[in-house]
Amino acid sequence: MDRYGVYQPGGEENLFRWYAPLMTVKIAPKSYALKVLEVAKKDLCRDKHLIPVAFVVMDDEILDFNLTFDDYEQKRSVYAELVKVAKAKNARAIITINDSKITSAPGTESEESRQECIYLTVSGPKFQTWSVSVPYRRAGPEIAFEKAIESTTDVLNLLPGWTHDPTAS
Repeated sequence: MDRYGVYQPGGEENLFRWYAPLMTVKIAPKSYALKVLEVAKKDLCRDKHLIPVAFVVMDDEILDFNLTFDDYEQKRSVYAELVKVAKAKNARAIITINDSKITSAPGTESEESRQECIYLTVSGPKFQTWSVSVPYRRAGPEIAFEKAIESTTDVLNLLPGWTHDPTAS
């Protein structure tokens, strides 16, 4: 296509460059994460368990990953690879969603005091980590969700070298 918008044969490689900046939409990680959370809640109600997933967010693309691991060391390795992919793609954010457990009171680590929750994180090298925990209880075949708990103080040990640390100098 020439500067007047007339198609020129053999200029396909320029066609994409010509239009790409006009069509680029910057994806909002937090908004996308909230949509993912709603899908996870539906999946949990249907399947009674969650598969850990992660999303690597670039300006105009999102890569999604089902995460599988058998133990803590494998989990660390999988998340380290996720960080490598995000850095290689010059990503703005990583969104993770897992089934987890939280305690209702500090210092109470017994199994009875721990409650199941969906744990969602949005992190990136240029902004403070944001997380949401959605506690739930199993009532027979039903899942009862409780009020979501938001935080900006969680430390994500499984994403080394990725997250923004406001205390770092």
